[in-house]
Amino acid sequence: MDIRRMKVWMLGPAADTPLPFDLTQSYPDCLCLPATGDGDLGDRVESLRGILPSLPIFLICEPISQAYNVAGFTEAARAAPDGIILRGVESAARIQMAETLLRVVEAREGLEEGAIALIAMIGDNGGGLLNARHFVHKPGRLIALGYDAGPLDGGHAGNDVARHGAVTTMLAARNLGIPAIDFTGAESASGAFETSCHRAARNGFAGKLAAHPAHIGIIKNAFGAA
Repeated sequence: MDIRRMKVWMLGPAADTPLPFDLTQSYPDCLCLPATGDGDLGDRVESLRGILPSLPIFLICEPISQAYNVAGFTEAARAAPDGIILRGVESAARIQMAETLLRVVEAREGLEEGAIALIAMIGDNGGGLLNARHFVHKPGRLIALGYDAGPLDGGHAGNDVARHGAVTTMLAARNLGIPAIDFTGAESASGAFETSCHRAARNGFAGKLAAHPAHIGIIKNAFGAA
C-alpha cells in the first residue's frame, strides 16, 4: 500500500447506506468508516469491497487503554479492514498495545501478520503532542501519523495551539520516516476547507480527510500543487 500517493481520505457513513460519492465522478484514494456504526462491521467492509475492490478501507477507532475500548478495537480488527485509524494515541505504549491486539486478531482470524495497517492519531490530543519526541521506533504496521485540530483549542486550525500541533505531528512523522495525514475540518464549508487544504499541503502533510464529495477535487488540487 503506497500511502504517499493517497491524497483523499473519504469519510463514509457508519450504516449500510449509499456511497458518499459518485463512482462516475471524482474518486477518493481511501474510504474511512467509523468503527462505532450500526450493523456488522465485517459485512459492511465485505460489501464495500465487492463494490470497490481496489479502494482501501480503513476503520476509525476511538482511543484504547488497559480498561477502555479494547473490545471495540478488537471487533474492528476482526472485520479485516486494510487498516485502522486509532484516535487519541497519547504515547508509544498505546501503539504497542494496538500492535499486540492486532497481532492476536490476525492469528485468530487466519490473516497474514501485518495485514491490518495502523495510523496513530497523535495530533488530536495533548498527551500525544507532548510525547511526540518519544515516538522514535516505528512498528512495522505503522504507516502514518494523524493530526486533527478539532479537539485542540476549539478546532481553529489557524490558532497557535493548532499550528503547534501540526508542526509537532509532522516532525514526529518525519522522525519515523512515515507520512502524516491531516484530518482537520472534514465537514467544513468549501471555502474554509480549501484554505485548510493548502495550509496542510504547505506544512508537508501527505493527504487530507474529506466528508463531502465536492471536497475531493479541492484536496487533489491543493496537494497536487504542493
